[in-house]
Order: sequence, then structure tokens, then C-alpha cells
Amino acid sequence: MLNKLLFHRFPSLKSILTRIFYNYLSAQVKDADVAFMNYGYVPHVQDEFKLALSPEEEGHRFSVQLYHHVGKSISWENADVLEVSSGRGGGANFLMRHFKPRSYKGVDYSSRAIEFCQRRYQVDGLSFEYGNAEALTFPDNLFDIVVNLEASLYYSNITRFFGHVRRVLKPGGYFLYADLRYEERVEQWRAQLRNMGLKLIKEEEITSNVLKATELDRERRIWMVKNYMPAILHTMCYHFVGLEPNAPKDVTPHLDNRKYWHFILQKP
Repeated sequence: MLNKLLFHRFPSLKSILTRIFYNYLSAQVKDADVAFMNYGYVPHVQDEFKLALSPEEEGHRFSVQLYHHVGKSISWENADVLEVSSGRGGGANFLMRHFKPRSYKGVDYSSRAIEFCQRRYQVDGLSFEYGNAEALTFPDNLFDIVVNLEASLYYSNITRFFGHVRRVLKPGGYFLYADLRYEERVEQWRAQLRNMGLKLIKEEEITSNVLKATELDRERRIWMVKNYMPAILHTMCYHFVGLEPNAPKDVTPHLDNRKYWHFILQKP
């Protein structure tokens, strides 16, 4: 209930508290293997389970599959890519290796996350720098693709972020976007997307795919909370990752009555 109140009534406070917690989490989790922070994705058909992953990515297969699903529908050849809120860089590293764009730049509001990525990934064409999603400083018409995955729900001004996405995209460029919203706010959110001035190429609800990933990844997520977070924060963290650790295993994981959607938009 408190989480929902913050999302609906106090977006600026929600954003500040989230950033404090995110920086704390980045400081606590020093393990280089913890490279993904999204809920994950399980396809209804089995094709995406055939993805060839590196050994370090295999343990994060569900999270990798979400990035793959978001990126697979367009061409990445010779593309200059920006990921806004790139987190710990696992998705950026995967997309760079798998789709092979010309360049890939990740920006994130957490300086600790950026420092981690700069130490962790040494890949030609892949770079990371500090940046605010609501105040991007890149020139107009610079990127062929902008990626934003499971982050914008924490922004205090989504319209400002959407404006920057449109500005930095080249004509013909793509906005690859996936996130979740409380059920009663989904139509408002979709209307905001339609008002961006971009052409909607694809929209798809993937809530069931994400919930399945959360269910299959349950034990690993519980282990991570227990190992990386102090006991006083365990209940909050379990709720954050969609789990109730003391519930029977056959209880369905939840997204706190939120729906998860994937969108592809293109700049005219």
C-alpha cells in the first residue's frame, strides 16, 4: 500500500527514495556476477531457450531473455545505441555481443553502478557514463536505438524523459521500451507514449511471461536477498522482487497488481 501511495501521490519522493536505495544496493552488491536486476522473461514458445549464452550469462538466463525479447524485432547493424538506466550493465553487454551494433553507450543515475560497469566490461564499442534520464545531455539526432528496460516507473517526470528520447533519436530510429505500471494507470501510460510523437510499431503485454520467470527464479532471488541485504530490509526486498519467501511454493508470484508491457516506437 505504501509503495502504491508513493507511485501515485508523491512521484518526486518516490524517485528520491528509489535512488537512495539503488545506490545503497549498488554499494552492497560487489559480486561481479550480479549483472542484471530485471524481473526476467520466459517465452510461451521455446525458441528463445536456444540462445547461446556465455557461462556468466547462463545463470541469468531469464533476465537475458527479457533483453533478447525487447531487442530481437529490429536490425542492429551499424547502429549507435543508447541505454538509459543501464544498471549493472549485463543487458548492455549481452545486446552488444549478441546483436553487434556499431556502438553502445549505457547511462545510469548511480555513479556506483557506472563505476562497476567501467571495471567489469572491457568490450570494444561498449561504454558507460553517468547520466540522468530526465536531463540527458546528448546532442539531437545522435542515436539509432534507445533502450529503456524496467526503469521508467521510478522516474518523477516520465514526459520529460520521453521528450529526451525523441530528441536524441535519429529520424527512423527506434525506441525499445519495457516496463510495468499499476493496472489502473496503464491506459494513461499508453496515452503518454502515443503523445511522444513517435510511431507505435508494436505493443505487447508480457505480464504472464515475466511472472513465469519470477516463479522459476524464485530460489535464486531469495538467496540474493539473504546474502546481500541486512535482515531489517529483507521483507521490503522480497516484495520489491515480487516474492513472498514464507509462502508455499505453489503460490503464484506477484507484481503488486502491476501489468508489464513491451513497446517498439520509431521516430518519423
